[in-house]
Formats: sequence, structure tokens, C-alpha cells
Amino acid sequence: MSSPLIDAPAVAAGALSLSTHAGELRLDALADEVVRIRLVRDGEAPRERPSYALDPDARWDGPSHWRVRDANEVVEVETAALRVRVTVETGAFVVTDRRRGHVLAEAEALPAEGAAHAVALEPDDRLFGLGDKALALDRRGHAVELWNTDAFKYGRGTDLLYKSVPFVLKQGSDGAVGLFYDNTFRSRFDLGAADGDRMTWSADGGALDLYVLHGPTPLGVVETYARLTGRTPMLPKWALGYHQCRYSYMNEGEIREVAAGFRDRGIPCDALYFDIHYMDGYRVFTWDRERFPDPSALLADLEADGFKSVVIIDPGVKADDPDYTVYRDGQDRDAYVTYPDGSEVHGHVWPGLCAFPDYTNPEVRRWWGALHEGLLRDGVDGVWNDMNEPALFSVEHVEGSMDAEHDVGTIPNEALHAFEGEGGTHAEAHNVYGMQMQRATFEGLREIAPDKRPFTITRASYAGAQRFGTSWTGDNSATWDHLKLAVQTCLSLGVSGMTFTGSDVGGFVGEPTGELLARWTQVGALTPLFRNHSAVDTPRQEPWLFGDEVERVCREAIELRYRLLPVFYTALWQAATHGTPILRPLPLVHPDDETIRRTSPLGFYVGASLLAQPVLEEGQSEREVYLPDAEAGWVDFWTGARFEGRQTIWTQAPLDRVPLYVRGGSVLPLGPVRQHTGEAVERLVLHVYPAPGRHTSWLYDDAGDGDGDRWLGRLDLEDDGESVHVTCAVTGEYEPEWIAWDIAVHGLGDAPARVAANGEEVESEWDGVARFTAPVGASLEIRR
Repeated sequence: MSSPLIDAPAVAAGALSLSTHAGELRLDALADEVVRIRLVRDGEAPRERPSYALDPDARWDGPSHWRVRDANEVVEVETAALRVRVTVETGAFVVTDRRRGHVLAEAEALPAEGAAHAVALEPDDRLFGLGDKALALDRRGHAVELWNTDAFKYGRGTDLLYKSVPFVLKQGSDGAVGLFYDNTFRSRFDLGAADGDRMTWSADGGALDLYVLHGPTPLGVVETYARLTGRTPMLPKWALGYHQCRYSYMNEGEIREVAAGFRDRGIPCDALYFDIHYMDGYRVFTWDRERFPDPSALLADLEADGFKSVVIIDPGVKADDPDYTVYRDGQDRDAYVTYPDGSEVHGHVWPGLCAFPDYTNPEVRRWWGALHEGLLRDGVDGVWNDMNEPALFSVEHVEGSMDAEHDVGTIPNEALHAFEGEGGTHAEAHNVYGMQMQRATFEGLREIAPDKRPFTITRASYAGAQRFGTSWTGDNSATWDHLKLAVQTCLSLGVSGMTFTGSDVGGFVGEPTGELLARWTQVGALTPLFRNHSAVDTPRQEPWLFGDEVERVCREAIELRYRLLPVFYTALWQAATHGTPILRPLPLVHPDDETIRRTSPLGFYVGASLLAQPVLEEGQSEREVYLPDAEAGWVDFWTGARFEGRQTIWTQAPLDRVPLYVRGGSVLPLGPVRQHTGEAVERLVLHVYPAPGRHTSWLYDDAGDGDGDRWLGRLDLEDDGESVHVTCAVTGEYEPEWIAWDIAVHGLGDAPARVAANGEEVESEWDGVARFTAPVGASLEIRR
């Protein structure tokens, strides 16, 4: 070696350790496309505490190819997919796509102290990810911090927000790479704000622990990240229905009135939410028996009418009531976060003075999870974790007011946490506090009701929280810019692994106009979590409170959602199986499209084949729509009009129309309109969009709950110009409740000469679309 201060590298299969001026640099290849780079400072013991971000069930077999070249000042390692070239003395490294030779990431010399890192940026690099930042999808040019914060009434550019996801997808002309910094301390990303040619990361503690992720496409990188940190689980099918919430429906009469309002008006709805007023003095795991005298009977009636019930649970446990058994039981178990002197950390939230469970203690998580048994026995179906940044009030809460939310704090940094027995402070635990609360809830629900899929929703979280359920974008406002932010944030969270998310439809703060509520309901119908929610000091915003036209438009948007449930459920299966986002941003699907790069349109895919271009501007009844490249073109979902890709078109968008386009060559399954997901579905309509060549679509179904078998159909469409063939190959033992498929073949021009299912000719009708019925799973032939 050129310097006597630098030790020779220690090499093992798939691993490399070498000494730099900054400390020991360790490289571990988990797979050909995943390399971990860690820095251990001289004189410090390696930090081997468990990672909350990584999926413990993921299995890594190491690289299929591993080679190390040592050339004194430079050490080069390569897998089948990546090449990492490290300058030994400084720790600077370059990551290259081995197959194509393109530079994916070029990191500068490691600093002599602190947790920090810098990566060079090329002029055409775009930066995606980082969770729920209130910014455009491309974060380039911004600087942000990650420190979970109750950001009531946040606006565009507000920083800090609720979630901390230190994952950046760097996409350039030479390919895409993911950079995941697994460090839970407060951290900062400068994404070219201070210096346009550099991205920097730094943290207040801990060490550099970086995962470099590669994939064949930007979506492939996101799928690799999901494999690393975990995929969204299959959720109960009702989770994809419409949900109605309010802070708060104050008593049994109000909740029954709302339920009747949906059913009497024929507006579909699957879930009703109980905010903090259902509790006795805001004490978690209790009921206010004056407001809700018989919860079991109420929830049973709601269940009989097709409504699931979701209740809020906050982390703060009322600590100034000697008769409150939950707090006393937690005290007996040493369950709460403490100061270094052993005294409990207390702070004011809704119930008054509260203690806060330490969810980094596995025994506390088991205790907390088990506390849900009474709620489930009462008939509760899902749990909503809020205020879990955690948020502590600095002023006293006044009933009916949101003033206490304007200036919130959190647990002090010096407070102590268990960290799975390793020990640590709140400075390191803060960003995982909400995630570990959701984990305790998810695991508790699964233990109590093992035959059901848990439904949880959280406001605060950290990377990997998608393993434990769903999330939403927090306390937004009833403005048109927040409608646009809702789309941007949901797409960004999907890039960041948290694909099952949504916004408060209509806005939590303020009062939407009827037009805004209608357009937001259309957007909500196209996002995974579809929940209308509003604050205690705002008017209620059920769909029928804004006049007949808005009610009709909202009903039709909600009905569209129920028709699209087969699309969403198949996309959920793809997310749970492969880590593919349910909503897919245009820049990730079309990374080479210069129009998308230049104009950043807010269209997105729902699943693989449906392109959504919702209206996000006030007063807009027609708009430009950009249709990206598609080999077989696009078909207007509503009119059947066909368009080539890579063009901008002008489309009509009256208040009751959300622009939707189907990729040519697709088979799009639609279900019936129903009042809730518990109603039987006897038939699906398979909409077939012929196009030259061979195209594949998927359709997934199962019982909608539990861990039983599945039905998976691969639908291959082939159009040779004379005939259209759709072949269905089925795997799985589950038998769907459908008794038949109704087939609708678009774009033929004339009535077909022959239609057959499984080789047998069947009758068809023609109204510009060829329509016929076929057995479930049939292979089809449509002869022109």
C-alpha cells in the first residue's frame, strides 16, 4: 500500500473491509443489486443494534458474482450488477452499472468526523423519495430535514412533517440508483440547494450506514427497496372501499345518522371512524358510556349494514387519574419512556397529563397490542394511530378548539428508550416512535384475531413502516394547492415504499367548496386509502351537504372506485408480492420521456394499465393531457376514442368527469357498483382493448381477508389483425364468487364475425362494442 497508515483490505465472500482516514469502511453485497456501505470510526465499536427499517423476513443469498481487485490506492469490487470503486485513503467511491458501464453514484471523500456523506449530481439527475415532503415530486434543488413533527395546517414547503424516510431515488440519463441511509437520528438532505452539483446527507448522531440499490428501471429500484425494507401486506378488501371520518362524530346518534345517510342515498361506504370523543375523557382503550352507551350493539348494527368500524388510539396514556387501570398497569411493567434519573416523561395531550409507552421495548409492544382485545371484542375492525410523532401540547387543550395544535413539542432528546435491550435516547428513537407504535398495534391485532388481516393507519412513521399497514398525509387544508399536494405526496410516499396511503378528502382544516370536494373525491377514488375527514372546528363534509349536483358527482366518483376494485386489488397484490407501487408516477414509468422531464405532469398510473389525469385546478372544465409513449396507444376510458402516445391532447373535463385512459392491449377488469365490499359480486366485466402484438394483464382475487388461497389469472392478449385471442392461465386453488365474466371488446370497428369462449361459439351483441358472456377463466377468440 502507498501509505503505512492504511491497512490491506480484509476480504470475505460478498464482503470487504478496508481502513480509510475516516475509519473502517465495510462493504457487504446482500445481492447483485444491493451493496451496503458502513463506516466504523476508529476507536468506536461497531453499532450492531437492530434496524427497524429492514424487513427481518427478507432472505439475501449474497451476490452470484463477487470479485475484488486491489490496486493499492484503489480497491474495486464487483457483483453481477454493480461495480464499486473505492479510493482507500479517502473512502470516496463510485458506483457503476456493471452491465452498461454507466456511473450511477459518485460519492466524495468521507469526512473525518460526524455522520455525513456527499454524492455528485449530474445536470439531468432527478431526485425522488424522502416520504411526505410538501414539495413537487422531484426534490432536486430543495433542502429538507427528517424529524417527525405534528405539522398541523402545513402548507407547501413546510418542513418538518410527519414521516422520515431517508431514501432517495436518483434518476439520470445513465440509469437509476437508490440511496438508503439507515439512520434514525434527525438528519438533513441538501438536494442541490446549496450547491447544484452535490447532494449531501448528515445526521445528528449514529453513523453512515448506506444501502446502494440498483434495478433495471426506476420502478425496479423501488421494488428492490421494498424487498429490503418490506412490502405492504395484503389488507382486508374493505380497506379499499370508501371511508368516512370526522373529528368527531360525537355520539351514537350522530354515527347512526351518518350511516343511514349513506345507505338511504345509495352512496357506497365501507368504514366509519370514531375519533377521540368516543373515549372516556380521551383515555385510550375506553368508551364514553354517556355518548356511546352500548358500543357492542352499535358496532354490531353497523356491521350488519355493511360498515366496518375504525377507532383512534393515541400514544399518550392519561397519567393523573389513580383509577385508570391502563396507566397503572403500564407503571407496574415499567412500560413508559423515562428520563435518565428514572422518572417518567410526562406531557400534555388530549387527556391532560400523559405518559408515553416505550415501543422500542418488545415487552411493551406485546402489552400494548394485547390492550386491543376489548375493542375487538366490542366489534372494532381497525385501529388508527395518531399524534404518534409523538406530539406534546405546549398550551392547554380547549374542547372544540384546535389551538393546542399550533405549537407542539415532543419528548426531550435525553429521554431513555429500551431499543430492544441495547439502550438509547429519544434523539435516536424519535423518528421510529410512531412506526413502532403501529407495529405494536399491527402485531397485537394479528395475535388477537389470527384469521383476519389487521387494518392499521398511522400518521408518523419511518422507513419500513409499510410492513405494518397504511398511512395518510396528515392535517391538510381545504385548498386547491393541497389537492395538488395530495397527489404529489401520495406518489412520493409510494416511491418511498409506503404505497397504501391517501389524503383527507376535502381537507382536514378549513371548509371546501362543493367543487373542491367533488374534485378531491375524484382524486380520492384513485388513491389507495380513500377517506373523507374534517376537523372539529369546521363544518361537516359528508357528500350530501353541498347540494344535489355535488352529491351526484361525489356518488359517481365513489361508484367509480367500487367499479375499479378489481384493478386496485390486483395492484395491492402486486405491491404485496413485488413491491411495485399501486400508484406509479409518470417519471418512473417513462424515465426517458423528455416531455415528462420538462413539464412534470401530475398524471399517474393506477396499477399497470390505467392512466389518471385528474383535474387539480379550480374552475377547470377542459384541460391539456399528456399521453406518454405506449406501443399500442391509449383509449379514453369514457368515450372509447383512441390516441397515439407521446402527444398532448385537449380533453373535456366537466365536473362529473375525471380524465382516464387505458393502455392499448390491456384487459381491464371492472366490478359492479355496490354499497360495500361485503356485497356479493356475481360478475366482472372484462374490458378488452385490442392492439397489434402480444400484451399481458393480470387479475387477482381471494377471500378478501385471512391467509387462505388465491386466484391469479394471467390474461395474454394477442391481436394478429384478423382475430383477437385472450388466453387465461390460472394459478391457485381459491374459487372466486364470480359465476361468469361479461366481456366487452372495444375498438373493433364492426361487429365480429365470430366470438368463441374455450373454443365454443357464443352469441354476442353489438352496440359499437362487442359484448358477450364467458365462463370464468375462459380463453377467448374474437374474429373480425
